[in-house]
Amino acid sequence: MRLFSNVVLGLAIFGAVLTMIAAAVSAVFRFLVLPILGLVLLYFLWRAVSNLFGPAVNPAESEEIARAVREALNRTEREEENKRKEAEREKHRDSDHQDTPYTYQVTGRHANETLAIRYGIANQEKKVEEYWYHKKGGELARNPSRDKVYYVPASTIRLQKTKRIRDSQYEVLLKDYRDRKAIAVIEKGEEYVKTFLPMQEDWFRKHADLELTLKGNESFTLKELANFHVLKAIGG
Repeated sequence: MRLFSNVVLGLAIFGAVLTMIAAAVSAVFRFLVLPILGLVLLYFLWRAVSNLFGPAVNPAESEEIARAVREALNRTEREEENKRKEAEREKHRDSDHQDTPYTYQVTGRHANETLAIRYGIANQEKKVEEYWYHKKGGELARNPSRDKVYYVPASTIRLQKTKRIRDSQYEVLLKDYRDRKAIAVIEKGEEYVKTFLPMQEDWFRKHADLELTLKGNESFTLKELANFHVLKAIGG
C-alpha cells in the first residue's frame, strides 16, 4: 500500500513538473519567440515592398531620367530616319532608270577628259581668288573688281540615267549641259563616274588620232580639249 502511494505521489510530482515546463515554454514562445518572428517577418515584408516600388525619387531626378529617355528615343528615331534616307539615296544612285538627276563624283581627270574629247563639253567649276588690300589706316578691305577668276575641272556632275546599255554602261542625260545624251560608265554601288564613252560606235576608228594625241595630255585644259573636239569631230 505504501509502495502504491509513493508511485502516485511521484507521478503527481512529475506531472506538476511537466506542467511547469510547459507553462515556461509557452511563456517563452509567446513573449520571446513570437515577437522575434514578427519582427523578422515585418523586416522581410518591408524589403519586399521597397524592392517592388523602388526608392523614392525627387522631382529633379525624375525629370532628369525622363529627359534622358526622351533623348535616347529621339536619337534612335534620327538614326532610323538617316538609315531610311541613305537606303533611298543608294537605291536612286544605283537605279538603271532615274526619274530625277543624281550628282556623281568625277574623281581625277580621266572622266572629265573623256567628256571633253568625245563630247566637246568642259565640265569645269569656277574659282575666285579674292583680292584684299590694306586701306589707309591699315584697315583690310576687299576689291571684287580685282578678284582673280579661274576654272578647274569640276569634282561632280549631275546625270540622269535613262537606260542601261550593258554591264556598267548607261545612257544618261547631262543635266547641266542642256540634257545632252552621253554614255557613262558607273559601277553599281559607286559614287563616281569612271569614264564617258562616245555615242557613235565608229568614234574610235574615225578619231583614233584625236584620242591618241589628247588623252592623258595634261598640257591642255578641259576647255582646250573640248575645242579640239569641235574643230576635229564637227568641223572635220
